[in-house]
Amino acid sequence: MKYLDEYRNGEIAQGIVAELTRRATRPWVLMEICGGQTHTLKRYGIDEMLPASIELVHGPGCPVCVTSLETIFAVLDS
Repeated sequence: MKYLDEYRNGEIAQGIVAELTRRATRPWVLMEICGGQTHTLKRYGIDEMLPASIELVHGPGCPVCVTSLETIFAVLDS
């Protein structure tokens, strides 16, 4: 299926990791902004595929993810 197969291709993933390894000639620190990114990186083991020179830092979360439902409802009701 278009897109599903393209994004789940192990050979492409390994190629991307190899390219990241080649380019990360000094330490990189990348922040995941959204909790969905963090879950995906962990779920599929992407964090473990990255070279040691790339550090992932958990960010603050996107406004939708970190805003309480009470606050969202209060805004909608006003």
